[in-house]
Amino acid sequence: MRLNACWRLAIALIALTPCTALAAAEPASILVDGRLDEAAWSQAQVFKDFSVVEPYTLVAPAHPTEVRLLSTPAGIAIGFRSDQPPGVPRLNERTPRDADIPGDRVNVFIDFNADGEVAYNFTLALSGAIQDATLTNENQYSPDWDGDWQHAVTEDAQGWTAEYLLPWSVAAMRDSGTPRRTIAVMFDRVLGTPFERSGFPKASFSRPRFVSEFHRLEIDQYQQSVFHVFPYVSAAYDFVGDTRDAKTGADLYWKPSGDFQLTAALSPDFGQVEADELVVNFDAVESFFSDRRPFFTENQALFDLRTPDNGLLIYTRRIGGPADDGSGAAQIDIAGKITGSAFGLGYGVLAAREAEHADDLGSLFYAQRLLRSGDELSLGYLGTYADRPYLERESVVHALDATWRANDQWAITGQAIATAVDRPLATKNGSGVWARIDYTSSPALRQELELTHFDRTLDFNDMGFQRRASLNEVEWTVQYQQNIDDPESVLRGRNWRSELQARTNDNGDQLPTALILDHIWQFRSGASLLLDVSLQTPGFNDLISRGNGLVHLPERQTAYMQYTSRRLRSWAFEARGSWYVEGLKQSAVQAGIGAIYYASDSLTIDGDLNLADSSGWLIWKQGTLFGAYQREQINASLNLNWFPADRHEFRVKLQWLGINAHDADPYRIGARGRLQPSDDALADFSIANIGLQLRYRWEFAPQSDLYLVYGRGGFIEQDGVESDFGALLETALELRDADQFLVKVRKRF
Repeated sequence: MRLNACWRLAIALIALTPCTALAAAEPASILVDGRLDEAAWSQAQVFKDFSVVEPYTLVAPAHPTEVRLLSTPAGIAIGFRSDQPPGVPRLNERTPRDADIPGDRVNVFIDFNADGEVAYNFTLALSGAIQDATLTNENQYSPDWDGDWQHAVTEDAQGWTAEYLLPWSVAAMRDSGTPRRTIAVMFDRVLGTPFERSGFPKASFSRPRFVSEFHRLEIDQYQQSVFHVFPYVSAAYDFVGDTRDAKTGADLYWKPSGDFQLTAALSPDFGQVEADELVVNFDAVESFFSDRRPFFTENQALFDLRTPDNGLLIYTRRIGGPADDGSGAAQIDIAGKITGSAFGLGYGVLAAREAEHADDLGSLFYAQRLLRSGDELSLGYLGTYADRPYLERESVVHALDATWRANDQWAITGQAIATAVDRPLATKNGSGVWARIDYTSSPALRQELELTHFDRTLDFNDMGFQRRASLNEVEWTVQYQQNIDDPESVLRGRNWRSELQARTNDNGDQLPTALILDHIWQFRSGASLLLDVSLQTPGFNDLISRGNGLVHLPERQTAYMQYTSRRLRSWAFEARGSWYVEGLKQSAVQAGIGAIYYASDSLTIDGDLNLADSSGWLIWKQGTLFGAYQREQINASLNLNWFPADRHEFRVKLQWLGINAHDADPYRIGARGRLQPSDDALADFSIANIGLQLRYRWEFAPQSDLYLVYGRGGFIEQDGVESDFGALLETALELRDADQFLVKVRKRF
């Protein structure tokens, strides 16, 4: 009774919260129909000065674009008018939400606080397909977030029109109670064929500074509150175990204003409506997977702190990931998140508790974040805590971060990290620090210097993603864009990039030094050709033996080439090839091809095939024992996306991976880390891995979906078996480690 009364009171208060204008001007009203014909649009701010930003030539685009922006009580309204006269092909194939859009499209990027910390991207295609994403750390793009916004598209003989309405509740905003606010925006338009991206202002996410270069403007501000509950019910049948499973739960979102947002999840269901890529990993570093679970993508940008070497201080796949007792995926009982701003500070708290299972009491995860943003200097703090009772392990992480944007040319970012891991009879304390200096001397030339020190006991893996500790690294990158103005040339630009990496571990052991050289030819047709050459000096690999000693590797080289075609009627292609040295100076080659067939505006089929052949695939077996295998590997995928009607989509995703490893040369770690031939016997082995998903989705109301999903897959590793690709495929098709049908309904109230 007490809880119900509290809920009724909260709902009543939210319902009474007005959506009133704080500005003195007469509020505008917009109907989102893709037509921009309301009289209110005459009051909008207008942006026309677009430049080509990909490739970064900064010339005037082939076809002009005009953008209008208007503040309304319902949200920020934005309208694009894109000229595309007859004779210029229009690419308007449908794609699933957040999938790559190959055709004509427009983008809105908004930093609602105009502080360069977090921006939101809203993409709308000529076909009506959409993407949305967050950008943090200037240009780190994450498509995992899904916002609630309105959109519409219309087209005519001379071009097309796109219309947006971004509600005031779509994202967290500091100082949401003032009558005016300053935002920072970036608009761009992609012409599908020939490929050309033009934008205003002259910013590009391929450069080290992106979000902080957005155009600032002042607009009227309105208040808006949102309270949504998303109950779900799911039912699954397992054909392998002949078992049934049903789950219920709910997500809750409460945003009384832009300054405060509460997200909660009760018994969240992370059922198989998304399929991860197939990965077979023999490396000492785990594979990284993105997270599409709604609770963890909503308002998560504040917690998105990255480190060099592709690290994350909060990796949400740890929560509800594999249970510590090895019993499968852990279930989450309850999770909550609060984000907001007060007294000039952005703040956030995240907490989640996993369910008890057998002897596993369930892990607890907690994080808190503070951020003081400024035009030139931003300072932040992140603290995390993880309690894993089954492992009798507790860990704490403290991190201080800072960004200094001295002027348009210089930007410096840095972070200091301290970690503590407590286990019975042992406590491990670690620290790390890194800094990145970006210098853009001209639109064509940029440089980046990155300095990193991670001590040998740094460990933030309990709640984060850390590729390695014990690292001292200096990395210097130089990039130059050459524009070709001659309209008769087949090229419109070239891009050169060099990267020098010098590394040691914290014991002073020399890791391989690498020089990477890239060159990209950008064709006027929209095609591109990439050539990448990498040179590495001899050095130690201190991870590959899993703590059983250093391994010294000789110098190695890599050459990689990739050609991406322009659109050829209903087809597009990509071809790849590489030659590289692996293991103890043995050669390896890889070749791949990808193709997309646009059968119609509503049906797309794409496939990808990669083949690898190597004679010295070096993998760790156990202790100090290694094997250098002859290897043949195949990775193949086939995807079908069909949109039979509006808000209905059907997807087929098939992946297959096969490895045949044979005729291994055994080695043991010898003096000074040199691998020495040994008399150990190593058996041949083969691997087959397959995954199939058939998914139907019906969006029957805004942010409300029905899913019907069938998934099947399996993995097998066979020792002493050498198989060709035909036999591996036959084996894979018979695998049924998982064979499940799932129905899930999620409704917004």
